[in-house]
Amino acid sequence: MITSLRNASEDASDAKVADVKALFDTHVNDGKVVLVVEGPDDKEVYEKVTDAASVCIYVDCNCEKHFVILDALNSRYARRLLAIKDADFDRLEGKRHSYPNLVLTDTHDMEGMIVGGCLTGLVGDDAERCRSVNLGDIYSELTDVSYLKWFNHQNHCGINFSEVALGLDMTAYFNACVANTDNVICVTLADVDAFKRAHPDVSEKELCNGHDILERIYVRAKAVKVANFAKKPFFRRLRRAYPAEKFVSTQLFKDIKKWETVNGYAVLAV
Repeated sequence: MITSLRNASEDASDAKVADVKALFDTHVNDGKVVLVVEGPDDKEVYEKVTDAASVCIYVDCNCEKHFVILDALNSRYARRLLAIKDADFDRLEGKRHSYPNLVLTDTHDMEGMIVGGCLTGLVGDDAERCRSVNLGDIYSELTDVSYLKWFNHQNHCGINFSEVALGLDMTAYFNACVANTDNVICVTLADVDAFKRAHPDVSEKELCNGHDILERIYVRAKAVKVANFAKKPFFRRLRRAYPAEKFVSTQLFKDIKKWETVNGYAVLAV
């Protein structure tokens, strides 16, 4: 393994590319598909629907690294290399990717794709807390926040949303995000409102970030009972509640099956 890692590092200038090449060069992975996903949460879900004997899942922590990895390794490993990318705003913007071994989530991201099944799969106290959660209401209340994030993405404003508590008061939330951003933001909420009017009737499932959806579910679930209710463990239980058999109804499942047929390698266990 050490030798493989060293060889990979010599052959690939990018660390992520070297990591994936090392996986292919390790004998324990002979004949396996390397499945590249964006984050550890994605890995936890995709492990439920893939065949561990046939697949090695690699987390690159950045969808832009998907393209770096595919560009570097497709000439040699394309038939055993598959990447799942969160669609993000790609469909809303008409963006297409030319990689035959890159597939997209059905909605904006993995969490948004599975959240309905997660809610119905909850048991015990979690199920009781989430009994009255209505996803339609959550999509509606996240509309303005989601348009702000889409506007930021399309116009490359560089607004930093990380570590800012999600809020539905748009003025307060916008100001907090701008204050959290190092560069000068020459944007107003009026600009965002104009952008929203120019892009009406878009798919709420393509627009809304799955992490924001989980945040709003948590707010509702926490309000049901006055008791300690930790967020991260709840999110983990929520993802784990996703029934693997629900995955077969997704377009992502169909796209992976098509890739399996074309390349002759197994990926899915459902």
